[in-house]
Amino acid sequence: MTHQGRAYVAAAIRNRAFSLVYQPILHLESGTVSGVEALCRFDDGRAPSVWFRQCEAMGLAAEMDLAIIDMAREDVEFLPPGYLAINLSAATLTRVGPLRDRLQPILDRTPIVLELTEHAMVHDYDAVADGLRLLRDGGILLAVDDAGAGYSTFQHILRLRPDIIKLDRSITNGIDRDPARRALTTAVGIFAAEIQASVVAEGIETEGELNALRMTGVSRGQGFWLARPSRLPLPHIQYRPSPFLEILGGSSQPLFVRSGFDWDPALAVATQGLLSSLGYVTSALERLRAQDGAVPLEEFRALTSIMHRHLKHITGTLKDLFAGLPPETLKALDELAGRRGVR
Repeated sequence: MTHQGRAYVAAAIRNRAFSLVYQPILHLESGTVSGVEALCRFDDGRAPSVWFRQCEAMGLAAEMDLAIIDMAREDVEFLPPGYLAINLSAATLTRVGPLRDRLQPILDRTPIVLELTEHAMVHDYDAVADGLRLLRDGGILLAVDDAGAGYSTFQHILRLRPDIIKLDRSITNGIDRDPARRALTTAVGIFAAEIQASVVAEGIETEGELNALRMTGVSRGQGFWLARPSRLPLPHIQYRPSPFLEILGGSSQPLFVRSGFDWDPALAVATQGLLSSLGYVTSALERLRAQDGAVPLEEFRALTSIMHRHLKHITGTLKDLFAGLPPETLKALDELAGRRGVR
């Protein structure tokens, strides 16, 4: 690192030799915007990753992050409803005072998610956790970015307990053709449920990847197939989800509809949640069966705990559904059960 090189980077930060684009993060089942991620583009055309590595090496990562936040603050009124995700270095998360002062005007307008990449090295987890605790007490959420691709192999997730886990595109890429990637995604979903976090899939670029992710229970995602990063104002979202039943390989018109009964959209959403929970139970059972009886005690306890919790969720949801359904609907469901031979 030369004095001249550091001066060049510092001047770029000071003079804002960069701009921001925003990529929507969508609910995969509805197509609505969950949030947007602020992404940096530099005037000299070099890749953002090169710039951020230089900032880290020169001790200027926090200065760059705060400059990006300042620019995002000017854009916040033009963003769609939902949260704003901002990428930060671990060094910035230890400077809570300046960071909180910069974020508060944005937080007054919209929810904030701070993204910490799994590629970033954290030298002092306790210091980062202390800073995050103060920020989260103020309503700010944490996401761990690039999960599954970093050197730390989920170390950030285990130590920091994020609110959102973002699956790296190396897992998303080709997930429809790779059972191992689907198994890993399901496992991440199970772990996320354990720590009460949600999962966002990055880098969705094909319809096949999208459908495979929906089948594993992932409910939110971003990628070129859904919406590209754009300058403000953001273009209209073109993504329209296929009916979940079509992805399952069934008729686009459920038997319930074909039988002439009214179909409540809320019931469809609840049904998909039940299917996701059943998917977790199935995955846990498959892991137990794959061990061929030689299951370590701790793993056995963890897997049975997962199955127990999801079965309780299924039972509770079904009870709530049936308690709120009118008698004519219950009669219709009973008739359908007879047609399917489940009496």
